[in-house]
Amino acid sequence: MAATAARVAAARRPLRSFHRPARAPFVLVVVGLMCGGLVTLLLLNTVLAKDSFKLSDLRSSIDELHQQAAAQENQLRVWNQPGALDEAARQYQLRADTSAPEFVTTGPTGGESGQGGEGGEGTVR
Repeated sequence: MAATAARVAAARRPLRSFHRPARAPFVLVVVGLMCGGLVTLLLLNTVLAKDSFKLSDLRSSIDELHQQAAAQENQLRVWNQPGALDEAARQYQLRADTSAPEFVTTGPTGGESGQGGEGGEGTVR
């Protein structure tokens, strides 16, 4: 009876016919992928931060250029004022010309020209 009981107990035990694979390689692969993803995200964040600093520097230089342009426009407005030329001329001891204008005539004068017609451009009629 002891032999029969041993056979029945052996029949009730499941047979271990499969071998469970080791967990260590799978865990290492998963940890490696996670570390690789983390490093990739860190590098991407660093590159984006560097570009952000470049963008900030470019924006500040654009603001400086806008301020220079505004200052030059204001200087041009000052120079275009009516009294600005007079003040600049006084520095060089120049005065306004109040004499009558003189006209320069070129070419034939009068109606006796060989080219016909009564006076040309720049002639007195």
